[in-house]
Amino acid sequence: MAKKKKLPLVAIVGRPNVGKSTLYNRIAGRQGAIVHFEEGITRDRSYSTAEWEGRAFRVVDTGGIVENPIDPIIKKMQDQVHKAIEEARVIVFLIDGRQELTRVDEQLREELFKYGKPVVLAVNKLDNPKLEQNRFDFYRLGFGEPFAISSTHGLGINALLDEIVKHLPEPATAPQPTEAETEEEAEEEVEPAVTKVAVIGKPNVGKSSFVNAILNEERVIVDETPGTTRDAVDIEFHWKGNDYLFIDTAGLRKKAGIKRFVEHFSVSRSLRAIRRADVCLVMMDATEGITEQDKRVVDYVQEHGTAMVLVWTKWDLVEHKEARLKSLKEDLDFKAPFLKWVPWMTISNLTRLRLFKVFDYIDNVAAEARKRIGTAELNKFMEEIRAVHAPAVQKGRVAKIRYATQSGVRPTTFILFVNQKRLFHFSYMRFIENRLREKYGFEGVPIRLELREEQREKKS
Repeated sequence: MAKKKKLPLVAIVGRPNVGKSTLYNRIAGRQGAIVHFEEGITRDRSYSTAEWEGRAFRVVDTGGIVENPIDPIIKKMQDQVHKAIEEARVIVFLIDGRQELTRVDEQLREELFKYGKPVVLAVNKLDNPKLEQNRFDFYRLGFGEPFAISSTHGLGINALLDEIVKHLPEPATAPQPTEAETEEEAEEEVEPAVTKVAVIGKPNVGKSSFVNAILNEERVIVDETPGTTRDAVDIEFHWKGNDYLFIDTAGLRKKAGIKRFVEHFSVSRSLRAIRRADVCLVMMDATEGITEQDKRVVDYVQEHGTAMVLVWTKWDLVEHKEARLKSLKEDLDFKAPFLKWVPWMTISNLTRLRLFKVFDYIDNVAAEARKRIGTAELNKFMEEIRAVHAPAVQKGRVAKIRYATQSGVRPTTFILFVNQKRLFHFSYMRFIENRLREKYGFEGVPIRLELREEQREKKS
Protein backbone atom coordinates (compact mmCIF):
# COMPACT_ATOMS: atom_id res chain seq x y z
CA MET A 1 0.00 0.00 0.00
CA ALA A 2 1.38 3.43 -0.95
CA LYS A 3 2.33 5.78 1.83
CA LYS A 4 -0.21 8.59 2.23
CA LYS A 5 0.82 12.00 0.99
CA LYS A 6 1.81 14.49 3.67
CA LEU A 7 -0.76 17.20 4.29
CA PRO A 8 0.21 20.87 3.75
CA LEU A 9 1.31 22.70 6.90
CA VAL A 10 0.02 25.95 8.41
CA ALA A 11 2.39 27.57 10.94
CA ILE A 12 1.19 30.02 13.60
CA VAL A 13 3.92 32.51 14.53
CA GLY A 14 4.21 35.69 16.57
CA ARG A 15 5.77 37.10 19.71
CA PRO A 16 5.00 35.65 23.18
CA ASN A 17 1.53 35.91 24.72
CA VAL A 18 -0.38 36.94 21.62
CA GLY A 19 -2.56 33.79 21.82
CA LYS A 20 -0.82 31.35 19.44
CA SER A 21 -1.58 28.25 21.51
CA THR A 22 -5.22 29.30 22.01
CA LEU A 23 -5.63 29.74 18.24
CA TYR A 24 -3.86 26.42 17.63
CA ASN A 25 -6.28 24.65 19.98
CA ARG A 26 -9.23 26.40 18.32
CA ILE A 27 -8.20 25.32 14.80
CA ALA A 28 -7.23 21.81 15.89
CA GLY A 29 -10.52 21.42 17.75
CA ARG A 30 -8.91 20.13 20.92
CA GLN A 31 -6.90 21.30 23.93
CA GLY A 32 -3.61 20.23 22.39
CA ALA A 33 -1.28 22.91 23.76
CA ILE A 34 -0.86 24.40 27.22
CA VAL A 35 -2.34 27.90 27.49
CA HIS A 36 -1.17 30.17 30.32
CA PHE A 37 -0.55 33.89 30.85
CA GLU A 38 3.16 33.28 31.59
CA GLU A 39 5.47 33.96 28.64
CA GLY A 40 7.52 31.19 27.07
CA ILE A 41 5.19 28.29 27.92
CA THR A 42 5.33 26.88 24.37
CA ARG A 43 8.85 25.71 23.56
CA ASP A 44 8.62 22.81 21.15
CA ARG A 45 6.63 22.57 17.94
CA SER A 46 3.20 20.99 18.47
CA TYR A 47 1.46 19.55 15.40
CA SER A 48 -2.13 18.55 14.82
CA THR A 49 -4.42 17.74 11.90
CA ALA A 50 -7.34 20.02 11.09
CA GLU A 51 -10.04 20.23 8.44
CA TRP A 52 -12.05 23.12 7.04
CA GLU A 53 -14.67 22.98 4.27
CA GLY A 54 -13.48 19.51 3.32
CA ARG A 55 -9.81 20.57 3.10
CA ALA A 56 -7.44 18.73 5.43
CA PHE A 57 -4.16 20.27 6.59
CA ARG A 58 -1.71 20.20 9.47
CA VAL A 59 -1.25 23.09 11.88
CA VAL A 60 1.81 23.78 14.06
CA ASP A 61 2.04 25.84 17.24
CA THR A 62 5.37 27.58 17.88
CA GLY A 63 7.15 29.42 20.66
CA GLY A 64 7.16 33.21 20.81
CA ILE A 65 9.71 35.24 18.82
CA VAL A 66 11.76 37.54 21.09
CA GLU A 67 14.38 40.20 20.44
CA ASN A 68 18.06 39.27 20.95
CA PRO A 69 17.62 35.94 22.79
CA ILE A 70 20.44 35.28 25.27
CA ASP A 71 19.19 32.30 27.27
CA PRO A 72 20.25 29.03 25.53
CA ILE A 73 16.75 27.55 25.80
CA ILE A 74 15.20 30.68 24.28
CA LYS A 75 17.71 30.49 21.41
CA LYS A 76 16.69 26.89 20.73
CA MET A 77 13.03 27.96 20.84
CA GLN A 78 13.72 30.50 18.09
CA ASP A 79 15.37 27.78 15.99
CA GLN A 80 12.20 25.69 16.37
CA VAL A 81 10.10 28.59 15.07
CA HIS A 82 12.31 29.04 12.01
CA LYS A 83 12.14 25.33 11.21
CA ALA A 84 8.34 25.50 11.36
CA ILE A 85 8.31 28.50 9.00
CA GLU A 86 10.60 26.71 6.53
CA GLU A 87 8.36 23.64 6.58
CA ALA A 88 5.06 25.56 6.29
CA ARG A 89 3.00 26.13 3.15
CA VAL A 90 1.03 28.99 4.76
CA ILE A 91 2.00 31.22 7.70
CA VAL A 92 -0.47 32.79 10.14
CA PHE A 93 1.17 35.91 11.60
CA LEU A 94 -0.63 36.54 14.91
CA ILE A 95 -0.69 40.01 16.46
CA ASP A 96 -2.12 41.24 19.78
CA GLY A 97 -4.78 43.72 18.66
CA ARG A 98 -4.89 45.45 22.06
CA GLN A 99 -1.26 46.55 21.88
CA GLU A 100 0.80 48.77 19.61
CA LEU A 101 3.13 47.12 17.13
CA THR A 102 6.50 46.33 18.69
CA ARG A 103 9.99 46.18 17.21
CA VAL A 104 9.74 42.35 17.35
CA ASP A 105 6.57 42.47 15.22
CA GLU A 106 8.39 44.67 12.69
CA GLN A 107 11.43 42.36 12.62
CA LEU A 108 9.26 39.29 12.17
CA ARG A 109 7.42 41.02 9.31
CA GLU A 110 10.72 41.63 7.51
CA GLU A 111 11.76 38.02 8.02
CA LEU A 112 8.46 36.62 6.73
CA PHE A 113 8.73 38.74 3.57
CA LYS A 114 12.08 37.06 2.84
CA TYR A 115 10.50 33.59 2.82
CA GLY A 116 8.10 34.61 0.04
CA LYS A 117 5.33 32.37 1.39
CA PRO A 118 1.62 33.26 1.76
CA VAL A 119 1.11 35.09 5.07
CA VAL A 120 -2.33 35.53 6.64
CA LEU A 121 -2.38 38.35 9.20
CA ALA A 122 -4.60 37.64 12.24
CA VAL A 123 -5.23 40.35 14.85
CA ASN A 124 -6.18 38.62 18.09
CA LYS A 125 -8.02 39.61 21.29
CA LEU A 126 -10.59 41.77 19.44
CA ASP A 127 -13.67 40.44 21.17
CA ASN A 128 -16.15 43.31 20.73
CA PRO A 129 -17.17 45.65 17.87
CA LYS A 130 -15.27 48.62 19.32
CA LEU A 131 -11.98 46.70 19.60
CA GLU A 132 -12.53 45.21 16.14
CA GLN A 133 -11.83 48.65 14.65
CA ASN A 134 -8.21 48.24 15.83
CA ARG A 135 -7.53 45.88 12.94
CA PHE A 136 -7.27 48.77 10.48
CA ASP A 137 -4.10 49.92 12.27
CA PHE A 138 -2.29 46.81 11.03
CA TYR A 139 -2.72 47.32 7.27
CA ARG A 140 0.66 49.02 7.36
CA LEU A 141 2.37 45.67 7.91
CA GLY A 142 1.84 45.03 4.21
CA PHE A 143 0.22 41.59 4.38
CA GLY A 144 -3.15 42.64 3.01
CA GLU A 145 -6.38 42.49 5.00
CA PRO A 146 -5.91 41.95 8.76
CA PHE A 147 -8.43 39.42 10.10
CA ALA A 148 -9.99 40.46 13.40
CA ILE A 149 -10.34 37.41 15.68
CA SER A 150 -10.74 36.35 19.27
CA SER A 151 -9.16 32.93 19.77
CA THR A 152 -10.62 32.65 23.25
CA HIS A 153 -14.23 33.32 22.18
CA GLY A 154 -14.01 31.84 18.67
CA LEU A 155 -14.85 35.12 16.92
CA GLY A 156 -13.68 35.58 13.33
CA ILE A 157 -12.15 32.09 13.14
CA ASN A 158 -14.35 30.99 10.21
CA ALA A 159 -13.26 33.92 8.02
CA LEU A 160 -9.62 33.29 9.00
CA LEU A 161 -9.87 29.62 8.01
CA ASP A 162 -11.55 30.56 4.70
CA GLU A 163 -8.51 32.72 3.91
CA ILE A 164 -6.01 30.04 5.01
CA VAL A 165 -7.44 27.32 2.75
CA LYS A 166 -7.36 29.69 -0.26
CA HIS A 167 -3.57 29.44 -0.14
CA LEU A 168 -3.41 25.64 0.25
CA PRO A 169 -2.77 23.47 -2.81
CA GLU A 170 -5.80 21.85 -4.40
CA PRO A 171 -6.19 18.26 -3.16
CA ALA A 172 -5.14 15.73 -5.77
CA THR A 173 -7.98 13.69 -7.20
CA ALA A 174 -7.26 10.07 -6.44
CA PRO A 175 -7.75 7.63 -9.33
CA GLN A 176 -10.73 5.36 -8.91
CA PRO A 177 -9.66 1.83 -7.90
CA THR A 178 -10.50 -1.07 -10.18
CA GLU A 179 -12.90 -3.74 -8.99
CA ALA A 180 -10.00 -6.16 -8.46
CA GLU A 181 -8.10 -3.60 -6.33
CA THR A 182 -11.21 -2.95 -4.22
CA GLU A 183 -11.68 -6.67 -3.53
CA GLU A 184 -7.97 -7.05 -2.69
CA GLU A 185 -8.14 -4.20 -0.15
CA ALA A 186 -11.26 -5.68 1.42
CA GLU A 187 -9.43 -8.97 1.97
CA GLU A 188 -6.47 -7.31 3.69
CA GLU A 189 -6.27 -7.89 7.42
CA VAL A 190 -6.93 -4.66 9.31
CA GLU A 191 -4.01 -3.75 11.60
CA PRO A 192 -3.80 -0.84 14.03
CA ALA A 193 -2.86 2.18 11.89
CA VAL A 194 -0.59 3.91 14.40
CA THR A 195 1.15 2.68 17.55
CA LYS A 196 1.14 5.47 20.13
CA VAL A 197 4.32 5.47 22.23
CA ALA A 198 4.67 7.73 25.31
CA VAL A 199 8.28 8.49 26.25
CA ILE A 200 8.15 9.06 30.00
CA GLY A 201 10.41 9.26 33.04
CA LYS A 202 11.75 11.66 35.62
CA PRO A 203 13.47 14.90 34.47
CA ASN A 204 16.82 14.73 32.64
CA VAL A 205 16.92 11.02 31.83
CA GLY A 206 17.16 11.67 28.07
CA LYS A 207 13.55 11.51 26.83
CA SER A 208 13.84 14.38 24.34
CA SER A 209 17.37 13.31 23.36
CA PHE A 210 15.97 9.88 22.49
CA VAL A 211 13.27 11.36 20.26
CA ASN A 212 15.78 13.64 18.52
CA ALA A 213 18.18 10.73 17.99
CA ILE A 214 15.42 8.62 16.42
CA LEU A 215 14.42 11.46 14.10
CA ASN A 216 18.05 12.50 13.50
CA GLU A 217 17.10 16.16 14.04
CA GLU A 218 16.50 18.52 16.98
CA ARG A 219 12.74 18.12 16.85
CA VAL A 220 12.38 18.89 20.56
CA ILE A 221 14.55 21.18 22.66
CA VAL A 222 17.23 19.47 24.75
CA ASP A 223 19.00 21.24 27.60
CA GLU A 224 20.57 20.26 30.91
CA THR A 225 18.06 22.46 32.75
CA PRO A 226 15.39 20.26 34.39
CA GLY A 227 11.91 21.03 33.11
CA THR A 228 12.99 22.07 29.60
CA THR A 229 10.12 20.06 28.06
CA ARG A 230 6.82 21.45 29.33
CA ASP A 231 4.11 20.08 27.07
CA ALA A 232 3.50 16.62 25.67
CA VAL A 233 4.65 16.79 22.04
CA ASP A 234 3.22 14.42 19.39
CA ILE A 235 5.69 13.32 16.71
CA GLU A 236 4.80 11.05 13.79
CA PHE A 237 7.40 8.51 12.65
CA HIS A 238 7.46 5.80 9.98
CA TRP A 239 9.77 2.80 10.40
CA LYS A 240 9.93 -0.43 8.36
CA GLY A 241 6.39 -0.14 7.05
CA ASN A 242 4.83 0.78 10.39
CA ASP A 243 3.53 4.11 11.65
CA TYR A 244 4.26 5.36 15.17
CA LEU A 245 3.23 8.40 17.15
CA PHE A 246 5.86 9.28 19.74
CA ILE A 247 4.67 11.46 22.62
CA ASP A 248 7.59 13.26 24.24
CA THR A 249 6.57 14.28 27.76
CA ALA A 250 7.69 16.55 30.57
CA GLY A 251 9.63 14.87 33.38
CA LEU A 252 7.48 13.37 36.13
CA ARG A 253 8.83 14.71 39.41
CA LYS A 254 7.85 14.40 43.06
CA LYS A 255 4.82 16.43 44.15
CA ALA A 256 7.07 18.42 46.47
CA GLY A 257 9.14 19.47 43.47
CA ILE A 258 6.15 20.93 41.60
CA LYS A 259 6.33 24.58 42.62
CA ARG A 260 5.03 26.54 39.64
CA PHE A 261 1.50 26.48 38.27
CA VAL A 262 2.69 25.61 34.75
CA GLU A 263 4.46 22.51 36.12
CA HIS A 264 1.06 21.16 37.20
CA PHE A 265 -0.03 21.48 33.55
CA SER A 266 3.10 19.63 32.42
CA VAL A 267 2.61 16.73 34.82
CA SER A 268 -1.08 16.55 33.91
CA ARG A 269 -0.20 16.30 30.20
CA SER A 270 2.37 13.58 30.92
CA LEU A 271 -0.20 11.53 32.81
CA ARG A 272 -2.69 12.00 29.99
CA ALA A 273 -0.01 10.79 27.54
CA ILE A 274 0.26 7.57 29.58
CA ARG A 275 -3.49 7.05 29.24
CA ARG A 276 -3.41 7.78 25.49
CA ALA A 277 -0.47 5.50 24.71
CA ASP A 278 -0.43 1.92 23.50
CA VAL A 279 3.09 1.50 24.91
CA CYS A 280 5.11 3.53 27.42
CA LEU A 281 8.88 3.70 27.16
CA VAL A 282 9.92 4.28 30.77
CA MET A 283 13.33 5.97 30.59
CA MET A 284 15.73 5.48 33.51
CA ASP A 285 19.34 6.60 34.02
CA ALA A 286 21.70 3.59 33.82
CA THR A 287 24.32 5.44 35.85
CA GLU A 288 21.90 5.81 38.79
CA GLY A 289 19.90 2.58 38.81
CA ILE A 290 16.21 2.49 39.70
CA THR A 291 15.16 5.28 42.06
CA GLU A 292 12.04 5.87 44.13
CA GLN A 293 10.81 8.35 41.54
CA ASP A 294 11.33 5.77 38.79
CA LYS A 295 9.14 3.38 40.77
CA ARG A 296 6.47 6.07 41.09
CA VAL A 297 6.52 6.55 37.32
CA VAL A 298 6.06 2.81 36.81
CA ASP A 299 3.18 2.89 39.31
CA TYR A 300 1.43 5.52 37.18
CA VAL A 301 1.73 3.26 34.14
CA GLN A 302 0.51 0.17 35.99
CA GLU A 303 -2.40 2.08 37.48
CA HIS A 304 -3.64 2.99 34.00
CA GLY A 305 -2.97 -0.49 32.60
CA THR A 306 -0.67 0.68 29.78
CA ALA A 307 1.92 -1.70 28.36
CA MET A 308 5.53 -0.72 28.99
CA VAL A 309 9.21 -1.24 28.22
CA LEU A 310 11.98 -0.15 30.60
CA VAL A 311 14.82 1.67 28.81
CA TRP A 312 18.11 2.38 30.59
CA THR A 313 19.66 5.48 29.00
CA LYS A 314 23.18 6.98 29.03
CA TRP A 315 24.82 3.58 28.47
CA ASP A 316 27.79 5.37 26.89
CA LEU A 317 28.67 6.76 30.34
CA VAL A 318 28.90 3.27 31.90
CA GLU A 319 32.49 2.01 32.09
CA HIS A 320 32.24 -1.61 33.28
CA LYS A 321 29.23 -2.60 31.22
CA GLU A 322 29.02 -6.32 32.04
CA ALA A 323 29.17 -5.67 35.78
CA ARG A 324 26.65 -2.84 35.44
CA LEU A 325 24.22 -5.09 33.58
CA LYS A 326 24.34 -7.56 36.43
CA SER A 327 23.92 -4.74 38.94
CA LEU A 328 20.86 -3.34 37.13
CA LYS A 329 19.22 -6.76 37.04
CA GLU A 330 19.84 -7.22 40.77
CA ASP A 331 18.56 -3.69 41.36
CA LEU A 332 15.28 -4.52 39.63
CA ASP A 333 14.92 -7.90 41.35
CA PHE A 334 15.50 -6.37 44.78
CA LYS A 335 13.77 -2.99 44.54
CA ALA A 336 11.01 -3.78 42.05
CA PRO A 337 10.36 -7.53 41.82
CA PHE A 338 6.89 -6.81 40.43
CA LEU A 339 8.61 -5.67 37.21
CA LYS A 340 9.98 -9.11 36.36
CA TRP A 341 7.36 -9.38 33.59
CA VAL A 342 8.50 -6.10 31.97
CA PRO A 343 11.21 -6.28 29.25
CA TRP A 344 14.15 -3.90 29.55
CA MET A 345 17.10 -2.80 27.47
CA THR A 346 20.03 -0.36 27.46
CA ILE A 347 20.61 2.39 24.89
CA SER A 348 22.79 5.41 24.20
CA ASN A 349 21.24 8.47 22.59
CA LEU A 350 24.72 9.86 21.96
CA THR A 351 26.27 6.88 20.17
CA ARG A 352 22.86 5.60 18.92
CA LEU A 353 23.63 2.17 20.39
CA ARG A 354 20.60 -0.16 20.08
CA LEU A 355 18.45 2.88 19.34
CA PHE A 356 16.29 1.25 16.67
CA LYS A 357 16.15 -2.06 18.53
CA VAL A 358 13.56 -0.22 20.63
CA PHE A 359 11.04 -0.74 17.82
CA ASP A 360 11.24 -4.54 18.21
CA TYR A 361 10.36 -4.16 21.89
CA ILE A 362 7.54 -1.69 21.10
CA ASP A 363 6.01 -3.98 18.47
CA ASN A 364 6.21 -7.08 20.69
CA VAL A 365 4.69 -5.39 23.72
CA ALA A 366 1.97 -3.68 21.63
CA ALA A 367 0.98 -7.08 20.23
CA GLU A 368 0.89 -8.55 23.74
CA ALA A 369 -1.39 -5.70 24.83
CA ARG A 370 -3.86 -6.61 22.06
CA LYS A 371 -3.91 -10.31 22.98
CA ARG A 372 -7.25 -11.93 23.89
CA ILE A 373 -7.89 -15.35 25.39
CA GLY A 374 -11.07 -17.15 24.35
CA THR A 375 -13.58 -17.77 27.15
CA ALA A 376 -13.71 -21.56 26.69
CA GLU A 377 -9.91 -21.81 26.68
CA LEU A 378 -9.63 -19.51 29.70
CA ASN A 379 -12.08 -21.55 31.79
CA LYS A 380 -10.29 -24.77 30.88
CA PHE A 381 -7.05 -23.15 32.06
CA MET A 382 -8.70 -22.08 35.34
CA GLU A 383 -9.59 -25.73 35.96
CA GLU A 384 -5.93 -26.64 35.43
CA ILE A 385 -4.83 -23.96 37.91
CA ARG A 386 -7.23 -25.23 40.55
CA ALA A 387 -6.03 -28.82 40.02
CA VAL A 388 -2.41 -27.73 40.58
CA HIS A 389 -3.03 -25.41 43.51
CA ALA A 390 -6.46 -25.09 45.11
CA PRO A 391 -7.10 -21.99 47.27
CA ALA A 392 -6.85 -22.36 51.05
CA VAL A 393 -9.95 -23.28 53.06
CA GLN A 394 -11.12 -20.49 55.39
CA LYS A 395 -13.43 -21.44 58.27
CA GLY A 396 -14.76 -24.39 56.34
CA ARG A 397 -15.49 -22.30 53.25
CA VAL A 398 -13.72 -23.06 49.94
CA ALA A 399 -13.02 -20.31 47.40
CA LYS A 400 -14.48 -21.27 44.03
CA ILE A 401 -14.13 -19.71 40.59
CA ARG A 402 -17.42 -20.40 38.83
CA TYR A 403 -16.59 -18.73 35.56
CA ALA A 404 -13.88 -16.54 34.00
CA THR A 405 -13.75 -14.23 31.00
CA GLN A 406 -11.42 -11.62 29.53
CA SER A 407 -13.49 -8.44 29.48
CA GLY A 408 -11.12 -6.24 27.52
CA VAL A 409 -7.68 -4.93 26.58
CA ARG A 410 -5.96 -1.61 27.37
CA PRO A 411 -6.14 -2.44 30.21
CA THR A 412 -5.98 -6.24 29.92
CA THR A 413 -8.73 -7.28 32.32
CA PHE A 414 -10.02 -10.67 33.45
CA ILE A 415 -13.25 -11.03 35.42
CA LEU A 416 -13.55 -14.01 37.76
CA PHE A 417 -17.07 -14.84 38.92
CA VAL A 418 -16.66 -16.42 42.37
CA ASN A 419 -18.72 -17.66 45.31
CA GLN A 420 -17.29 -15.17 47.85
CA LYS A 421 -14.66 -12.50 47.15
CA ARG A 422 -13.41 -12.42 50.75
CA LEU A 423 -12.18 -16.01 50.42
CA PHE A 424 -9.60 -15.04 47.78
CA HIS A 425 -6.34 -14.00 49.44
CA PHE A 426 -4.12 -11.57 47.47
CA SER A 427 -1.38 -14.23 47.35
CA TYR A 428 -3.72 -16.59 45.46
CA MET A 429 -4.62 -13.78 43.06
CA ARG A 430 -0.91 -13.20 42.46
CA PHE A 431 -0.54 -16.95 41.81
CA ILE A 432 -3.29 -16.81 39.16
CA GLU A 433 -1.64 -13.82 37.48
CA ASN A 434 1.75 -15.55 37.42
CA ARG A 435 0.25 -18.68 35.88
CA LEU A 436 -1.51 -16.58 33.22
CA ARG A 437 1.81 -15.00 32.32
CA GLU A 438 3.60 -18.36 32.23
CA LYS A 439 0.95 -19.74 29.87
CA TYR A 440 0.13 -16.76 27.64
CA GLY A 441 2.98 -14.27 28.02
CA PHE A 442 1.50 -10.76 28.31
CA GLU A 443 5.07 -9.46 28.41
CA GLY A 444 5.14 -5.82 29.48
CA VAL A 445 1.37 -5.72 30.00
CA PRO A 446 -0.27 -5.01 33.38
CA ILE A 447 -2.99 -7.55 34.16
CA ARG A 448 -6.10 -6.71 36.14
CA LEU A 449 -8.05 -9.45 37.91
CA GLU A 450 -11.53 -8.45 39.05
CA LEU A 451 -13.59 -10.60 41.38
CA ARG A 452 -17.37 -10.60 41.14
CA GLU A 453 -19.71 -12.58 43.33
CA GLU A 454 -22.46 -14.53 41.66
CA GLN A 455 -25.89 -13.13 42.40
CA ARG A 456 -27.77 -15.44 44.72
CA GLU A 457 -31.37 -16.21 43.85
CA LYS A 458 -33.86 -14.70 46.28
CA LYS A 459 -36.15 -17.13 48.07
CA SER A 460 -39.82 -16.48 47.39
